[in-house]
Amino acid sequence: MTMTDKQLEVIMNLVADKFEGCKDMDEVRRAIQEVREMARKERPE
Repeated sequence: MTMTDKQLEVIMNLVADKFEGCKDMDEVRRAIQEVREMARKERPE
């Protein structure tokens, strides 16, 4: 499956929003983990 530019834009904005609220490295680590978990759930089997 090929991703469109619009789909990539939406994903990148979601990731950016996740990191924007981080105040320290612990929050960044949690955000990274959450993004990775979301990526696993979205992948079709």
